[in-house]
Amino acid sequence: MTARTHFQRLIIAAMSMACAVTLCAPNLYAQDQEPKSGYWPPRLSLEDIHLNGTFSGQSFNAGTWSESGPVLRYIVRHENEGPTDLIAYNLETEKKKVLLRGERLWAKDVERLIDIESYSFSDDGRHVLIFTDTEWVWRERSKGFYYVFNFETETLTPLSDRGLGYQMFAKFSPDAERVAFVRGRDLYLVNLKTGIETQLTHDGSKGGIINGTFDWVYEEEFGLRDGWSWSPDGEKIAFFKLNEADTRDFAMTDLRNQYPQYVSFRYPKAGEANSDVKVGVVDVSSGKIGYFETGTWGDEDAASEYIARMGWTPPVDGESRVWMMKLNRDQNELDLIFASPESGKAERILTESEPTWIEVSDNKLTFLKEGEHFVWQSETRGYRHLDLYSRTGKYVAPITAGEWDVAQFYGLDESTSTAYFSAGISTPTDRQLYGIKVDLGVGDEEAKVYSPVQITKEDGVHEINMSHDLKYFIDMRSSISSPNFWELKTTNGDHLTTLEENVKLRKMLSTLDLSAPEIIQVPAANGTKLNAYLIKPRDFDASKSYPLLMYVYGGPGSQTVRNQWGSTNNSNRLLWHHYLANELNLIVASVDNRGTGARGKEFKSVTYQRLGQIEAEDQISAAKYLGDFPYINQERIGIWGWSYGGYMTLMSMLYGDGPKTFKLGVSVAPVTDWRLYDTIYTERYMSTPQSNPEGYNRGATTRYAQNLADHQKLLIIHGDFDDNVHFQNSIQMIDALQAANKQFDLMVYPGKNHSIAGGNTRLNLFTKATLYIKENL
Repeated sequence: MTARTHFQRLIIAAMSMACAVTLCAPNLYAQDQEPKSGYWPPRLSLEDIHLNGTFSGQSFNAGTWSESGPVLRYIVRHENEGPTDLIAYNLETEKKKVLLRGERLWAKDVERLIDIESYSFSDDGRHVLIFTDTEWVWRERSKGFYYVFNFETETLTPLSDRGLGYQMFAKFSPDAERVAFVRGRDLYLVNLKTGIETQLTHDGSKGGIINGTFDWVYEEEFGLRDGWSWSPDGEKIAFFKLNEADTRDFAMTDLRNQYPQYVSFRYPKAGEANSDVKVGVVDVSSGKIGYFETGTWGDEDAASEYIARMGWTPPVDGESRVWMMKLNRDQNELDLIFASPESGKAERILTESEPTWIEVSDNKLTFLKEGEHFVWQSETRGYRHLDLYSRTGKYVAPITAGEWDVAQFYGLDESTSTAYFSAGISTPTDRQLYGIKVDLGVGDEEAKVYSPVQITKEDGVHEINMSHDLKYFIDMRSSISSPNFWELKTTNGDHLTTLEENVKLRKMLSTLDLSAPEIIQVPAANGTKLNAYLIKPRDFDASKSYPLLMYVYGGPGSQTVRNQWGSTNNSNRLLWHHYLANELNLIVASVDNRGTGARGKEFKSVTYQRLGQIEAEDQISAAKYLGDFPYINQERIGIWGWSYGGYMTLMSMLYGDGPKTFKLGVSVAPVTDWRLYDTIYTERYMSTPQSNPEGYNRGATTRYAQNLADHQKLLIIHGDFDDNVHFQNSIQMIDALQAANKQFDLMVYPGKNHSIAGGNTRLNLFTKATLYIKENL
């Protein structure tokens, strides 16, 4: 259920042959989807939303920033499936340089040109590591084959023999003389001068030890895949080691062939055993490995359960240490540890405690280059804020403060003593970029707290892609009624150039005459004001009566009510809501119940250890409130959602006054009992079933199956190859409904995972949902 950031998806830019051989204006970098429906002006149809990509519009694909300045590197493919080039483009001067032509990437071992799917440069810029022929590992294409291109000799060399298996997470040493990588479940090292390959770990095994990468649950819920890193001096490698021997297999069955095929993988469900974890350091010269004592390995009574992040500190007096974030099983006690790779001694630098849970992200800890301080992100002051610490763990001063959450921290420019972050200070439905002065170079006791200065100005959500030197940023802004618009700006607020205006999509949308969604507030069950949006038909008449369909997600820290056009999936959902409003003549609403994000820790923590109950009460309260509007028919209110939203759909229909409030529900890929979901996500918010049995019992939708009323219509949709929210959830709900002699509808997608996508699948799914809503609401 982990969300992903927008710019993780902006990796590879696909452009035409002309762009590859001539200088390009910024708008030629756009991805453009021509309407396939053959008519103009376009109309809003299920095919054009969910199949043809008619309204996908254009996007500026940012590639990756160079080390400094407004220079992007990106990949371009020649037309007719030709080779891929690597390009550098200065956004400010609009000058382009071909760094590496794909026609030079002839790989002798496979006797063909290879594609550049991703890349990384050595620190000296003399080599580039090319990743190609990749394959999926759950959510990302993280296994494939690596090649080293030497710019001085113009030679392409495979990193290793393909016959030995896929390679993962290869990285140059700081001196660019070696490359290390993961194969299978072990770490390997290649000397680029001699070509000699050395195996660094030897105990990796299926169902047992994992070195340098992670199991399913660490990847899904902590967002961890790459599990190793070079020391700054290139003499050592720190790596994660997991032992999943005590975890249990989960099997999925593919029934699409004559005989079933089975896929099994380790999936620790709530209350069950996790993989043991520890961090080791290997000396690359001697091969000697040492491990830190973190109390997370082989001890059933250990106070700590997880190591959620790891890396190297900047050198201080010539020595870098390994830092680790260690969490207890309930994830409400976190220790930041610095450990010496020489002595193995580990020192606790600081401890963070919460009565509920602690969230870990990639930018929770940020070291300053001066080596004396780091920035720490936490919610201990009631909202997510930034604090300055000395390298010894001494608290210096808050960097940000106020009754609002820092949404994203981008870094601290030490040359100007300015920290950059985004937040919804004026309203939690917007996101703006801010800069704030930080006192560095003064006595720690003299540090002051300054007021943030807003850099972006337009209303809506600004998603920021900041350059490495923190001097420039790409601003993707949008609103709930206006699609994405890209600009290049400096961090002092100056506009440099427009990168993509999405003119064609704006023109198409203008012909549709869609009504602008309204952001309003509605009462929670306890009277707290909740943010909501309403989408009305274009010919809305307040004297008429309309059905109401509510869209819900509602999970901890989430947010559906944002003044944002959003990514492809979000915009498709928004356009489908417009389609329903206009074609079925109904009103669509979404409400962020208590427990959602951007409104502080207390608001978010209300649902702790009782998932599903308060959120359902709030959705029911909101539905009753909206049902009292003179133009809404309170006898015709429906609700739909996906994943946590599918769970919330069932809870809202069946819990409390739900049977009297909702006539219809469409529940897609729902959790139905938290005992069936994974340890890390579930226990973060619920603790274990052993310590919180009543919370699990009351939060299980199967408990309320008998409450489905005769007048209610329920459609459950699930993919039977869902590795995330297992089809088992829906099966158990179906079993409970049948045992209670309740009638409902079901749509199963064979071989589909949690996204339920591919080919005509999304069109089929949303056609089914649309017809179901039309017939029953």
